Amino acid sequence: EQIDNLIRVDQAPLGNSPRSNPATDTGVFDLIRELFSRMPESKVRGYPPRRFSFNQKGGRCEACEGNGQKKIEMHFLPDVWVECDTCHGARYNPETLAVVYRGKSISDVLNLPIDDALELFGNIPKIRVILQTLSDVGLGYMQLGQPAPTMSGGEAQRVKLAAELARPSTGKTLYLLDEPTTGLHFDDVQKLLNVLHRLADLGNTVLVVEHNLDVIKTADWIIDMGPEAGTGGGEVVAVGTPETVVEYAEAYPEHPLHTSRALAPVLKVGPFAARERYDAKKALAKKLGDLSLDEVGKEQKLPWEANGILWHTRDRITTKGSPCKWDGSALLEAITAIEALGEFSDTVWEHRSIVEIPAAKKSLGWFLHAMTGHEAYLKLVFRVARNTFKQAALAEALALRPLSDYPGHEGYARDHRVEVNNPRGPWQEVVVTIVKTAEVQEPPFREFLKRAVESFLGATAKSDGVSAVDAAMPWKINGEQWHLGDKGFPPGKKPKWDRSLLPKWLAMLKEVEPDLDVKYDVRDAITVRVPEIGRFWVRFKTKEIAALEVWITAPPGRFNAARFDGIGASCEVESDTIKLHLALAEQLNPAKLLPLLKELRKGFAAHFGE
Repeated sequence: EQIDNLIRVDQAPLGNSPRSNPATDTGVFDLIRELFSRMPESKVRGYPPRRFSFNQKGGRCEACEGNGQKKIEMHFLPDVWVECDTCHGARYNPETLAVVYRGKSISDVLNLPIDDALELFGNIPKIRVILQTLSDVGLGYMQLGQPAPTMSGGEAQRVKLAAELARPSTGKTLYLLDEPTTGLHFDDVQKLLNVLHRLADLGNTVLVVEHNLDVIKTADWIIDMGPEAGTGGGEVVAVGTPETVVEYAEAYPEHPLHTSRALAPVLKVGPFAARERYDAKKALAKKLGDLSLDEVGKEQKLPWEANGILWHTRDRITTKGSPCKWDGSALLEAITAIEALGEFSDTVWEHRSIVEIPAAKKSLGWFLHAMTGHEAYLKLVFRVARNTFKQAALAEALALRPLSDYPGHEGYARDHRVEVNNPRGPWQEVVVTIVKTAEVQEPPFREFLKRAVESFLGATAKSDGVSAVDAAMPWKINGEQWHLGDKGFPPGKKPKWDRSLLPKWLAMLKEVEPDLDVKYDVRDAITVRVPEIGRFWVRFKTKEIAALEVWITAPPGRFNAARFDGIGASCEVESDTIKLHLALAEQLNPAKLLPLLKELRKGFAAHFGE
């Protein structure tokens, strides 16, 4: 019942392939790859963490399949590994090596000694903890990506030990080690002992088979097997603390107690010192300047954030990292022409692969989405009033050549470069693909732009204070049904709150005030007003996933959260607003809520009615 796991830390090799190394075996390489994927250059090229794995196609050198070396079969002799003549041991292709962190590529990081890597990633706690463990076991000199076949048995054992130390500990693990000091320098023996004591300080049990007196003298408990080696042994000769085992030799001088007699002068010489217990909380404590992986690279502006116009018209790199083949000036030419034809909000350039021209009133949506992330063509998506264009007539008027006619586009068989769609709602969507600047300079294309702008501005123009688009919004047409439906939430998400709550609330409010004015003019909220008071009384936020949010306007200081105990999942009172969150029907509690609503109605009229 005191042990839930058993780990044998032996000197067997980590593996027979160069793919195994300290970085992969301790798991720190996964974190380093994630860090590299957060670099601005990775985001520009769309590189995920797997791009920086030498085991995955895409980022690795395919000549050596990410080994950095090629295996030569010697038939009757052992196989020989030689450096790859393509990547020269770097393991990766040039595109992957172009991404750097503090001047180091992923290949440079793998070639760093562990102590140098610890300095490089010293402000990233998740990475630092694992690298510090490798350094603590005395492997600071070893390259982070040193291939497993080149390690000694002792080095392999210490890598395994470091990997165990880096994992979360339950404090109930039994570790078995067989002669871990073999081949170690005296200084490395001391480092090993510190690590073994750390495991014990965390509550684990460490069983070491050892002949080294420096290890034996620091043990909590010794089991001396003997009295001789081989067939002359196999019996328990002495047990206890080091001091107790030494006493055996003094008590039984006639017995062959070799360990006891060898240990006696070592203990007598000393020196004795109190060992500081390992403090896990202190080791994991945050240091000044530490960054989480999520924060890495955030301080650096991405190219489209720094200068969106240059990014979309000059740099033009696809989401897969390859250069675009269409003319960047075509996009600038089209947007300049549109801006001259009508009044719009400022063009939005600060997105990775979309340039947007919004309506003058942004709540009315966008007129143009220019999709810039495709390699072969610029995709222009226009919103116009329904039934403005016919696909066949527009395609004939624009007379755009098939994509496959352009040099470098032979593999693209997109015959239809003009598409006209009529989705549900007030809009028609027109999609036009552009390759060359001359295509947007042609008179037919300019005439198309003029008609499209006129159609959009006409649909968003107000008549009697309401635009055609506003009037066609589903929440205005369907009212309560829209707010009870599944639309309006983020893609793939559905509300978790009971939809019966909303009609019950509205029924109670009408019982309190029959002349309520309920407004459904906002996509994600219902506003409730009482006669002759300009300010809203109640507001329902209906498109929150976790709960139905109810905001009630009340006189400041008159109501506190305690008054609403037993109503809703939670309640907050901020100045003159009470915010209730409800997820389940039983949280409504009408018996308590109805009297409160009547009191709130009177207070609202008295305070805000003048």
